[in-house]
Amino acid sequence: MITGRVNWFLEPFISVDVLQSAEGSTLRIQCLWDTVFDGELALPSAAIRQLGLDYVGPSDTTMFDGNSQPLPIYDGTVVWLGETIRVSVLETGRDAIIGTGLLENSTLTVQVWDGGEVLVEPR
Repeated sequence: MITGRVNWFLEPFISVDVLQSAEGSTLRIQCLWDTVFDGELALPSAAIRQLGLDYVGPSDTTMFDGNSQPLPIYDGTVVWLGETIRVSVLETGRDAIIGTGLLENSTLTVQVWDGGEVLVEPR
């Protein structure tokens, strides 16, 4: 089970442990859950550099406004619901974001009020 909180903008946040490539240690990153993002994980450039993730290549990404643009993709590893899994990490200049791809086969419960609980459980 993974828990998190809803902020005063009513945005659900949970923490994700991402493995650093070289060291094998983890970095806990606070991530916004975005219902529109169908990928697994998006991280800011600074976090990707700190983690030392391996570059895969560009990916044409459809943005929320419908326009497409190429964004860099990296290989990442996260600890998710007790399992260590490989994920595709999209590089963004903004907040860390969890997409519906990472939430697949899990149950997400969100109490939609300031300070409400966010709960992710295995299916």
